[in-house]
Amino acid sequence: MGHNFKILPVIILGMVLTWCLPDVSTAGDKPKNDLIVLCYHDIPKDVNLDNYAVDEGTFIQTIEYFRMHNFHFVSLDDLIQAQTGIKALPSKPVLLTFDDGYATFYDFVFPLLKEYKIPSLLAVVSGWLDKKPLVVRQKLMTWDQLKEVAHSGLVEIASHTHSLHQVIVYNPQGNADAAATAHSFDITTHAYEEDKIYQERVFDDILRSKNELEEKLNIKVRSIAWPYGKYNALTQEAAKQAGIKLTFALNDRRVDVSHDSIIERFMLFKNPDIGSLLIFLGIKPGGPEHLRIMQLDLDMIFDKDPQQIERNLSAVLDRVKDMKVTTVFLQAFADPEGTGNVKSVYFPNQVLPMRMDLFSRVAHQLFARCQVEVYAWMPVSSIILPDLAKTQALRVKKYDHGKIVDSDESYQRLSPFSQEAWDKLYQLYADLASNAAIDGVLFQDDGYLTDFEDFHPDALKEYFKITGRGIKDPQQLTQQQAHQWMQRKTDQLIDLTEYLKKAVRYYRPEALFCRNLYSPVLLDPDSEEWFAQNYQKTLDSYDYAVVMVYPYLEEIHGDFKVWFKHLVDAARTHPHGIEKTIFKIQAFDWHKKVWLKPEMLNGWLRALVALGAHHVGYYPDDFVQDHPRASVIREMMSSEDYPYRH
Repeated sequence: MGHNFKILPVIILGMVLTWCLPDVSTAGDKPKNDLIVLCYHDIPKDVNLDNYAVDEGTFIQTIEYFRMHNFHFVSLDDLIQAQTGIKALPSKPVLLTFDDGYATFYDFVFPLLKEYKIPSLLAVVSGWLDKKPLVVRQKLMTWDQLKEVAHSGLVEIASHTHSLHQVIVYNPQGNADAAATAHSFDITTHAYEEDKIYQERVFDDILRSKNELEEKLNIKVRSIAWPYGKYNALTQEAAKQAGIKLTFALNDRRVDVSHDSIIERFMLFKNPDIGSLLIFLGIKPGGPEHLRIMQLDLDMIFDKDPQQIERNLSAVLDRVKDMKVTTVFLQAFADPEGTGNVKSVYFPNQVLPMRMDLFSRVAHQLFARCQVEVYAWMPVSSIILPDLAKTQALRVKKYDHGKIVDSDESYQRLSPFSQEAWDKLYQLYADLASNAAIDGVLFQDDGYLTDFEDFHPDALKEYFKITGRGIKDPQQLTQQQAHQWMQRKTDQLIDLTEYLKKAVRYYRPEALFCRNLYSPVLLDPDSEEWFAQNYQKTLDSYDYAVVMVYPYLEEIHGDFKVWFKHLVDAARTHPHGIEKTIFKIQAFDWHKKVWLKPEMLNGWLRALVALGAHHVGYYPDDFVQDHPRASVIREMMSSEDYPYRH
């Protein structure tokens, strides 16, 4: 969790918690739905280097603290009644959950819960009870012990699946991910698991776990805790079809029981003392996390020689780890020519040729080795389909001196008004999300329409609603018509990305989304006419707006820092503008074809942060030639060495 607090005196802790966690009993009905769900694993006398264990003393201390400060322990029944509107939760509600069914629950936790009359939920991997896997070192409960606690009136038994609490290989390079959400890859036949087989595997496992627990314990299983907290739309549907009422995940945040269909939990990690736990559950001091972002070209890692790919990957991982950034925007498509028009990608899919199944491998290693969040950098619509005639038919069109022709913009985009284009892009994004573990998506800067676009036949249907029948020169529209058409195009691009978000969230429900914006959009509202981009709508529609702070590309004259100030000040005038805007600087001068001096880049980053920017990043990066020089820009890019990440 990044904190190492000493145990504070109880009186001081009480004062801190009073500030961190408001007394919901005096704040009306809505805060009563603000539920804290804790996830424990093993509770031994000593943790012995087990990061997922909490020792007995710390567990007792936590329970005593909650009792002393008027928290109320609730049961699964209480949660279900609150969700269905039968009865609201009490003030400061806490639900205790325990995963895996370790013997320490029966030997130590259960007697304590009985003494205090505290309800809890115990999630059991049914397949482990008769044959404990080798990877589980701790002693597990027996069927008889489970039956005893299940009929105590205090312990609700939940499924933790039958055999999905493991990782499986999901790509040719041998990377593994959670069995519940990953499509398996057969290293012998080189076959990817089909959706239908995957769905059947997950459903059969959940149903088997539920039936076995119910038959052997004589209970009803109403909930499931997803192994590793990993789930998607398919696992949710499988659980529903199996008769499961509630599902639990692990995303370290509180639950609004009136709205949240997934019950998120705080996982207790590295035996946190009370001081750490307060920060973990309460409001982080200093405000939101400040992101430091590298944007990487996967084309630079790719090579026809697999051994060279591994050497390149190793170099990239060393660089990212050394730089200590928080986030990597990783190219998921192939663009060796640097046009931004995508003919192939780095993941298995049904839309474009696959240059190599490489994205999932690199993303996996970045997370595992560098502990960074990985966002897939993807085009909004600038793809070139194998069927060139189809691509031509779907492309954005423009009005040019009385004629409708293909747009001659550098980005050869499919029309955002074409449902056929939407469906192809949806499939591409769905295939990405189903084949790679990602934290989010960065929408490329091809998400725009100029003032003379889009005159695609499907777009004209909307154009005519505003202008009446007949094609009119955009410059001849009335001011009201021009404004309406501008807003319609802006909204259409947002609607397209909303559709693509659904494709990703089907497999990656917790994914976040960023969108590249041109800097004039932030400074000049009239620029919406030229780009069909709107800064406030971007803030409202995405988790982050990524403003491209490219002074040489924008041909800014004079003191660049004055321009930076205008950008940051403009963001500050919008609700959540600073908190939700990433200021991304250019590290390369595309006009002169030269890398910019790292000392200057570090100065730019320092200036942006000093002006009030929370999140900064840069693009591009050359890990081979050390551009920009890591030893210089690490000062501002490091999340650890520079005191902006709390």
